[in-house]
Amino acid sequence: MQSGNLHLQSPQFAFAMRAKVVSGMGSVRICFVLALVMLVAIAVPARGAVMSIDLGSEWVKVAVVNLKAGQSPIAIAINEMSKRKSPALVAFSNGERLLAEEAAGIVARYPERVYSGVREMLAKPKQAVQEQLEANHLPYNVVADSRGRASIRIHDGSASYSSEDFVAMLLTYARHLAEAHSKAVVKDAVILVPPYFGQAERQSLLDSAQIAGISVLSLVNEHSGAALQYGIDKDFTDGSRDVVFYDMGANSVYAAVVHFSAYPGKDRGKNVTFQQFQVSANNKGRDA
Repeated sequence: MQSGNLHLQSPQFAFAMRAKVVSGMGSVRICFVLALVMLVAIAVPARGAVMSIDLGSEWVKVAVVNLKAGQSPIAIAINEMSKRKSPALVAFSNGERLLAEEAAGIVARYPERVYSGVREMLAKPKQAVQEQLEANHLPYNVVADSRGRASIRIHDGSASYSSEDFVAMLLTYARHLAEAHSKAVVKDAVILVPPYFGQAERQSLLDSAQIAGISVLSLVNEHSGAALQYGIDKDFTDGSRDVVFYDMGANSVYAAVVHFSAYPGKDRGKNVTFQQFQVSANNKGRDA
């Protein structure tokens, strides 16, 4: 969904309109994660509860929608520390794999055993990842796999993992959070991606999801989710509007220009007005 129109008043958005109420004073990113997972869960047939995963370069956030009777329909899945976001970290220590909060617990003592920023390594060649890690002063041992892409040999030299493997570990952790919340097996997911991800990065992310046993219903650009959250309860019948969205993340800053408008149409034979938005431009730069 890099560009194109999206209707804000079609039937599948009935539940998405409640996202702002549920999120309370939470972050906008968590709020539109909820909106997106509800949108796709209703629009696309799924096998039960559906999760959405916001996998950033620093944090992971998970939301769950479950439309079964007796279940909370929408919620943010909290981690083992009762937090709504978890560090996007993978660590290996004493023959064990540690994820998220557990990995963060050893980063001060054993920084060489803790791996971060793995999303940004997807589909990148060894040299590019090596330069990226050196710029961030990360002491990882980068090697090339059979495709020429970067893999990381862990601190004790016992194994090497590709970026897809690392991301799959984090996605598996996210799935476990969703399953602990919903008390059911969760296989279907909506995953947010940065707008600067190309086809290679998106395919690598899909490969990671497959390794994690996750069926991806949709990859949705982050700025499209922000635009949905902004416009879901607004009326643009009096005139269109152009809005600039900024996302200042851990590794990058990007802006998107979104055009909101309305047009008349028919729904079940009745004259109605549909709200829509179109992402017309986006630009990315590195954080200072």
